[in-house]
Amino acid sequence: MKSVISLLITAVLAGPVAWSCSKWPDPIAREDIVLTKVQQEILENGNLFAIDLFREMSRELAGENLFISPLSASLALSAVTNGASGSTREDMKATLGFESFSMDDMNRFYKHLVPSLKKVDNTVKLLVANAVWIEQAFPVKTPFITALQEYYDASVNKLDFSDPSAPGLINKWCADNTNNLIKKVIDKIDPDCRLLYTNALYFKGKWKNTFDKKASWQGSFSSISGTPRSVTYMEQTNQFRYTAEKGVSVAEIPYGNEAFSMIIVLPDTGVDVMDVIASLSWEQWTGWVDGLSPAELNLRIPRFKMEFDSEKLMIPVLSRMGMGIAFDPCQADFSQISDIPLFIALLKQNTYIQVDEEGTEAAVVTTIGFNVTSIGPGDTIPFHVDRPFLYFIREKSTGTILFSGLMTDI
Repeated sequence: MKSVISLLITAVLAGPVAWSCSKWPDPIAREDIVLTKVQQEILENGNLFAIDLFREMSRELAGENLFISPLSASLALSAVTNGASGSTREDMKATLGFESFSMDDMNRFYKHLVPSLKKVDNTVKLLVANAVWIEQAFPVKTPFITALQEYYDASVNKLDFSDPSAPGLINKWCADNTNNLIKKVIDKIDPDCRLLYTNALYFKGKWKNTFDKKASWQGSFSSISGTPRSVTYMEQTNQFRYTAEKGVSVAEIPYGNEAFSMIIVLPDTGVDVMDVIASLSWEQWTGWVDGLSPAELNLRIPRFKMEFDSEKLMIPVLSRMGMGIAFDPCQADFSQISDIPLFIALLKQNTYIQVDEEGTEAAVVTTIGFNVTSIGPGDTIPFHVDRPFLYFIREKSTGTILFSGLMTDI
């Protein structure tokens, strides 16, 4: 009989849409996250994976809108890697950027990073929760469960997956840990399913300098096809960090006490956004970030909202990036999860983002399923986002990239 192990990893980033201004605390000075030398190297390699994943996913879509969470993908795949052995483990670690580090190094890094991210901004609400759901009769090895508990703080839950109420229990956990933003991750549990892993990441914050809704206005956005779209532009003139290089301008819009920010990469007029993505590398990214400096900007960005489903994209992309063995039923080795041979048959993200005058609301669900083997001071610079652009949400002191997106049409 075919068995299926499905790991559902749910990560949510949510903004201030439902909060009134009176509920926001006054920001206190942020404290940078302190990392050891090894942790800093792991982080840089993880961010390199984030940039590569975003570039390759953008190429796969060939000019369509994209929104993913590299952090959610890396957290989910790192947790799953604890169940891999041999070449499967080594290839997964290499693709994630962790080939030079032990599993203990990788796990301890996330055990340190996640709680640290929660503390850097008192105005931002950041929650992370993990749970593993095991079909009550399915044998899962103790060391795998122990690793999830010790490093990812996962709760362990045994369920009768044939009970019609089981999906509701899992969905309720997701809703409870995402402020009801993600209320359903499964309609029913497949009869062959034996294990589910869920990770919920929730973020809520507002821009350091919110936009005046009275200043918002209707204008035209030029899509990648050249077709004009009517959008609502938010506008303000203020101090932001900014840089301009050949072909692009880059602005950083901070949230709260500036621990978290959105970075927008705007190609110059006449420059194809896909050409910018094709040349995107870790070196390019660090060059943009390191080049940011204070400037007065007339900032004009559109309100936007989108949903994205990567179901048919992530396995081909990650296979090209070097993780193909994990998806091969004849070669995959996940013997640290169970003695029943397994391979990854499903890997996807479902995402949502909304950007408005107050801030950002976004959500992502990453699903992994296992099957059994059979500028100058005083000058105001126009930064008018009226054409396709890239955007990233990151934590500043470490550079951790939580989310990345490409907007080609609104």
